[in-house]
Amino acid sequence: MKKYIALLLIVINITYGITLEEAIVRAKNYLPLYYQNLSDFKSYFYRYRSAISPFFPRLSYSFSYTKYRDINPVDYFYRNHSLTVRWDIYDSGFTYFSYKSAYLNYKSSKFSFDEAVLDIVYNVKYAYLKCAANKEILKFRKIQFKAAEIDYQLALDKRNLGLVKKSDVLQAKVRYENARYSLVQAENEYRKSVAELNSLLGFPLDRETDVDTTVLDKYTEDNFPDFDRLKEIAFKKRPQIKSYKYLLESSKENTKRALFQYTPSISLYYSLNKNYNSLSGKDSYGSYGLTLNWIIFSGLKRYYDYLYSKEKERYSRYALKELKRKIELNLYKRNEDLKTSYNKLKVAQTILEQAQLNYEQVLGEYKAGTSDIVALLTAESALASAHETYVQSLLDVAVTKVSIERELGVENINTLWGGE
Repeated sequence: MKKYIALLLIVINITYGITLEEAIVRAKNYLPLYYQNLSDFKSYFYRYRSAISPFFPRLSYSFSYTKYRDINPVDYFYRNHSLTVRWDIYDSGFTYFSYKSAYLNYKSSKFSFDEAVLDIVYNVKYAYLKCAANKEILKFRKIQFKAAEIDYQLALDKRNLGLVKKSDVLQAKVRYENARYSLVQAENEYRKSVAELNSLLGFPLDRETDVDTTVLDKYTEDNFPDFDRLKEIAFKKRPQIKSYKYLLESSKENTKRALFQYTPSISLYYSLNKNYNSLSGKDSYGSYGLTLNWIIFSGLKRYYDYLYSKEKERYSRYALKELKRKIELNLYKRNEDLKTSYNKLKVAQTILEQAQLNYEQVLGEYKAGTSDIVALLTAESALASAHETYVQSLLDVAVTKVSIERELGVENINTLWGGE
């Protein structure tokens, strides 16, 4: 019976590990936002394919029946079957330029979809890194809580031996309870970060998903290029820039379409007709012809359509320039943040090493009776703060690098070095 209970406890407390790469792949397979943007991309593809149809001839069939009620007894009816092929050879450029615009919009939507995927990758990376950092902080706070408990127990033992005052025990007790409070808070933050990651991956929010904390160390490698190289990569790789370029080309085609409204349209047709009149009998005939239609004047609508299209073209051109300006600025700021994050990480690492040595020294002195409880608790608190500062510095470096990758428009900048 005890074996079954133990097995049940293991099943209940089971955790599921997942790497960052696996998390990204799963998010692409399960996140509704991914399929939302995929459907939007497909809609542009179908619109583009539908724009091809007007280039082909149109085949239509019509039937009519007419009853004439003249003065009796001369009542009669008329019946007609008609099969017509019509081909718009040229319709003032509308079909041609609409097709080119639809194609360019489709190409633009492909890069817009890629941009949306990068958002998903960034969100997953951020959630994963945050979860890893909170897991590390939780681990350190458990260590802090254990250290505070040891200090408190040591103060109690010394008090029982009459070696320290009661105030030493009370101060150690306060630190012990503060460590417990911080531990409870860290557990809450970790659970919330796991829930956020689970939501992106399509897991139940309360699932015990375990993350690999070594991913934080992987991002500490100083292998990023300088700002000029980053800008070059962004202007070459960023999907949104490519999307805006296609939108600009599409707006140019719309301008041409508005301008070509001033030209005539030409169409060919061929029709087979079969008639029956109750008075004159059957009649069958075929007809074909060429139609030219040229609207000489129809008010100022076409003129203002052209001006509207021209302004939209300018809008797209300035939008592209503004996008490049923002990307350049964001990259510069992120690059400066990265330099600062590296410096802060080095300082945090030094502080952690010194705080660890200081705590061990003061703990030994307190046990030997050459130091007081205030110095011990101060050293332990400083060590706890140094641990959390170090983890936060790791997270800052990692998140900054992920933000730079997002601005560049790549999922992983390291893949560029294999042969861009």
